[in-house]
Amino acid sequence: MFLALKDLAFAKGRFALMATVITLVAALIVILSGMVSGLVDQNISGLKAVRATHITFELDRVPSYTNSFVDREMWTAFEKAPGVAAATPLGNTIFNARVLQKETAITLTLWGVVPGTFMEPDVAEGAAFNSDPRGVIVSQDLVEKGVAIGDVIKLDRVLTELKVIGTAASRNLGHVPIVYAPMDLWQEATYGPPGGPAPGDELPKALRDYASVIALQLKPDADMAAINKLDEETGTTTLSRIDSYHAAPAYQEEVTSITAIKFFMIFVSALVVGAFFAVWTIQRTQEIGLVKALGATTSWLIRDALSQALILMLGSMAAGIAIGLSLGAWIATTRASFILVPEDVTRNMIFLLIAGMIGAALSIRRIGKVDPIIALGAER
Repeated sequence: MFLALKDLAFAKGRFALMATVITLVAALIVILSGMVSGLVDQNISGLKAVRATHITFELDRVPSYTNSFVDREMWTAFEKAPGVAAATPLGNTIFNARVLQKETAITLTLWGVVPGTFMEPDVAEGAAFNSDPRGVIVSQDLVEKGVAIGDVIKLDRVLTELKVIGTAASRNLGHVPIVYAPMDLWQEATYGPPGGPAPGDELPKALRDYASVIALQLKPDADMAAINKLDEETGTTTLSRIDSYHAAPAYQEEVTSITAIKFFMIFVSALVVGAFFAVWTIQRTQEIGLVKALGATTSWLIRDALSQALILMLGSMAAGIAIGLSLGAWIATTRASFILVPEDVTRNMIFLLIAGMIGAALSIRRIGKVDPIIALGAER
């Protein structure tokens, strides 16, 4: 540690430059962690808010909220299954739409829920379902775009009109704001003729027998083996609510892309740290040889060099975290999606520290090859 501290004081300019690089990398990783968490939360905030414990999809190798299709026989089977406290269908369709009073174009995810079930959203403002047969509850994200209670939304292509009767908290699926509608209204918009049935007519009863997925509330002692067997019998796939996040549009691709960028930065940081200490070791070859000639062992010198790298990494990371948190606090005040999760930041910093120390360790291996006679000028 003695030589490490002396080196840090003697070559403070070089170490300051290296510390700046590591600080910037650490700050960027903190910001990326917040962006990943924020984007993920915005993508699946609607799913995170539901009171379901599990979601049942149509049997598919890759379950998807946008492609799943279930029928009444399926959700009736789950309603009667042992270990299931409650089961209810959920409709999911993405629409382009217009707010008639304002001629505003919007994109929305229409969720069909059965009023009175656990899938009915909590209303932040306005009225709940059953106050108007065509009434819907919109996400706060649409309110920020100018949609207000009393507005009428007309869906493109199908021409179904929805009347806004209430608002809910910010809820999205695939970054598209959710609009909650009674199941009958969702089925009309998804399966019915453009503009809905003619006055006095009703939709065919068969259309009332279909939805996208089934939301389940399983009892704590539910037998998952029995649920899996029921999946085989009904042609479905049941996932936990958290596992079902991967079925959200673009969720997996989004997380994979940003995580790859984050770990690429950590890898680059390891290379930079390794290159720095490799050059620094070469420049100090004669000094290392002199210390060896005075009796220092190779293991002592390696421990000293590693302690130097550890001091540099820890100090730079602390500064980077502070900068990242400050910038994150500012980003959070904007409209950008940014959520800092302490566990993610800690895990990423541990990865960065390990990568940096591995890079340093690989670069200072040449200390063991330095011959003490170099310090005595034999090469001259």
